[in-house]
Amino acid sequence: MSRKSSTSLTEGVPSTTKAVLPPYEEPNSPPVKLDLEKPPLGVEEPDKNVKLKYPKSVFFIVVNEFCERFNFYGMRTVLTLYMKQILDFSEDKATVLYHTFLMLSYFTPIPGAILADTYLGKFKTIAILSCIYAFGSIMLAVAAIPNFLPQTGFSMTGLLIIAIGTGGIKPCVSAFGGDQFVRPQQDRQLEAFFSVFYFSVNAGSLISTFITPILREDVHCFGDDTCYPLAFGVPAILMIVSIVIFVAGKPLYTIKKPEGNIMGEFFKCIGHAINRRFKSKGEKRDHWLDFASDKFDKQLIQDVKRVLAVAFVFIPLPVFWALYDQQGSRWTFQATRMNGDLGGFVLKPDQMQIINPLLILLLVPLFEAVIYPCFKKSGLLTPLRRIGCGLVLCGLSFVISGFLEIALEPTYATIPADGRMQLNFINTLPCQVNVTYRVTDKNGDLSIKANKYEFVQDLEADQDIFASAFLENADCGSYLQFNGGFSTGEVKLGKGGGTKGYSILITERENELTITRLNNEEQLDKSDTGDPSVAFFVDDNTFQEYAGLNITMRQETKKKTYEYIYDLNDTAATTPEVEYIVQTEYQKTEIGTYELFYNETPVGKLENLIQGGVYRVVIQKALNESDSYHVMTVEVTPPNSVNILWLLPQYFVVTVGEVMFSVTGLTFSYSQAPLSMKSVMQAIWLLVVAFGNLIDIIVIQFQSDMSQADEFFLFAGIMGIAVIIFTAMSWNYKYVEDEKKENEDEKKRLSTLSDHKTDSSSSSSSSDEEVYAKKGEENKAFSE
Repeated sequence: MSRKSSTSLTEGVPSTTKAVLPPYEEPNSPPVKLDLEKPPLGVEEPDKNVKLKYPKSVFFIVVNEFCERFNFYGMRTVLTLYMKQILDFSEDKATVLYHTFLMLSYFTPIPGAILADTYLGKFKTIAILSCIYAFGSIMLAVAAIPNFLPQTGFSMTGLLIIAIGTGGIKPCVSAFGGDQFVRPQQDRQLEAFFSVFYFSVNAGSLISTFITPILREDVHCFGDDTCYPLAFGVPAILMIVSIVIFVAGKPLYTIKKPEGNIMGEFFKCIGHAINRRFKSKGEKRDHWLDFASDKFDKQLIQDVKRVLAVAFVFIPLPVFWALYDQQGSRWTFQATRMNGDLGGFVLKPDQMQIINPLLILLLVPLFEAVIYPCFKKSGLLTPLRRIGCGLVLCGLSFVISGFLEIALEPTYATIPADGRMQLNFINTLPCQVNVTYRVTDKNGDLSIKANKYEFVQDLEADQDIFASAFLENADCGSYLQFNGGFSTGEVKLGKGGGTKGYSILITERENELTITRLNNEEQLDKSDTGDPSVAFFVDDNTFQEYAGLNITMRQETKKKTYEYIYDLNDTAATTPEVEYIVQTEYQKTEIGTYELFYNETPVGKLENLIQGGVYRVVIQKALNESDSYHVMTVEVTPPNSVNILWLLPQYFVVTVGEVMFSVTGLTFSYSQAPLSMKSVMQAIWLLVVAFGNLIDIIVIQFQSDMSQADEFFLFAGIMGIAVIIFTAMSWNYKYVEDEKKENEDEKKRLSTLSDHKTDSSSSSSSSDEEVYAKKGEENKAFSE
């Protein structure tokens, strides 16, 4: 049986039929039920009683979509952390590049649709651009391998290729799936297909959003404590699988030839009207688009007017996406500064992104079945009001994130400003020590209890450091007595550089009080992954040489044994010089409690490491000359004390906003578009997303000195302005009549024309209008 259905997803389906229309393959936008149009005027409606078999070809399309979405969202989930941790970009730069990638991904669907509808057709466009897409994914995975290729250049090139590929196929896949059905005989099957198609989109994104952070962090490869090549590589493999599956279904596909794109007519009409308006001096028209009437059909001009009326209302809407898409950038970085320990399970910061699609699946049925029906009779929640509520809720979510950021600030590392430094005084003795310190612009006294520490911040850098330690008497604990005086006298500890921290040890040598500064700087900032960071001081005069010795941290859990080894290669440089002290580098570790082994000898425990904490552990030979060791933990930077679940309120609010904004916006844009301009309207909707990410790029580039909390409040303020503008623009908006009424008016108009024209001219006019309607319907690249 021949299949002559249009390339449109909606052509030929009666307006009484509902179908689920996937919103340009985004998992965070649920299926939308839309009224589908009747066949173009003059086209006989097929017999719906004819039963046709469900097309087997759609199986290949659905599986292809699952694999492609797994690739895109799996890669996107870990992208900002990759840029910060591996490419060593700042959070601002990583955020800007992330939104640049998203912006390109939503600009490229337009040329992709034109390519499919005008030149190659959907099958060839999907096949060719998918290969390009897969090449970019492979390039990104290979670039993530350390010391193999120039990582930054190849990673950015790979992302550019991915943006071209994913954007190019985005408008084509679901439309190609719709081509496999004969309508209206298979309307119900088409509806079922879109439901399954949408499920595959969400399944791919949900699974990959959960899995790729595990591959990133829990697998170690190529000598790193992360494995981004695997986190990018597994999705890339799925992309290759998607191509193989898609091409394998070719013998079963209904493949239609490209028949032109209405977007060209749309822009030509606008351009011609503008050109004639400026050239026609003194000539007046009811609308500036009427200047194009000398070249373009009146119906086309009327359709363009309707599209521009909707596009005018859309002007403030990019702000929604500017805020919403920060879930993968700013909100993910915010999650790295929080405690993901849920008691037996550690939720990784990038895994928080799974909350949004999960909430979508729960909230959409609730809104459709309960909330919207409650407001339907009152007429309070019209489509534009729903969109406005979505904008408000999205802005509110950033107010919440701003207050959360303020609550997080006390747990952040205190990094000295330029030209300033920090000193960490560590008392390793079993008794209280009094310390006096002096730097050029500041001096003070400290009383440090036994085996405790004190920090002195905001000292002038590159200046001589002087300090003295003294005891109140010779007794220090129950076993240590000092022979001579109880004071070190003032000791010069050298100079400390700017924006750094230094540790000063108070210990003993040959029963004399000793104070010294370790010359290597301390790590003050938290790890970029949010994991704990641990390093060691060893003070043991029983070993003349540390070479070949090590410290081992070991934690045994039900699932896995974690072990970290620190090699002790040489004594640390100190000022003044004190022998037998060694200092290790920091390593990122898992959270929990660890057994400590010094040269394979158990020496104690390291209790309760928490995410984000920076710990300097001192292992010291017992001062009473016994065979035991003393372990002391210095919390250089406080851990993340705010639980990651405090992100749930802002995720919940923004998701409710998305349900009201994105779902309604898609429905509104589709229903308000004229028959011939459905694809153009969907193109404009995609551009709204692209321009939203452009707003992120601009704002973040120009606010480098603003705190993160203030930036969140700034975006909330921008949203407030957008809400006011949207309210003003949409206040007098007039909704178009339903499709049935529109068709009836169209028939009356054609009937009136036939009374004044010859049969031939009437036929020509009707033919022109059908051509425009057909073009709009058959260019379905954007109607998902």
